[in-house]
Amino acid sequence: MTNIPAYRIQYDRMKRWYDRFAAIDQGRPHDTPSENYLDEIYAFFLNCYHLKDWLKNDSTLAVHIQQSVEPYINSSRVLMLCADICNSLKHLRLTGSRSGENPAFGRKQFAVDLGTGVTTSISLKYEVVTDIDAVDAFSLATDCVAAWEAFLRANGLL
Repeated sequence: MTNIPAYRIQYDRMKRWYDRFAAIDQGRPHDTPSENYLDEIYAFFLNCYHLKDWLKNDSTLAVHIQQSVEPYINSSRVLMLCADICNSLKHLRLTGSRSGENPAFGRKQFAVDLGTGVTTSISLKYEVVTDIDAVDAFSLATDCVAAWEAFLRANGLL
């Protein structure tokens, strides 16, 4: 049995939630109530941001890596937005904005494909509105994953 570092468990979990979000973005069989798709999107952002806690608390990692997590987040717009989204979901509302942009979920657009002879499929495009602009939620998620992967690679963890 392989000993997997603790941070890697959370990283892999984040990637699984990202894969679910990708399926929702690209279209998946419509076999569950629409609220479940929103839950999966929210779960991605929660798990994405909480990778930081796993990195900071993984005793197998060097202290300088643990201590570099917060400054790294603060240097990344997408991870600061992710932090604000996570905290607003966790606490119902955002009381302090890490990004200073006050991100919130905005317009959502469902598309349903009722093609003949095939399973009905659904896709969801969700917008994140900030004080500066609006961004596609899945694009933001993709950028968050890329930012974490850059951090992990730079520290020899991926």
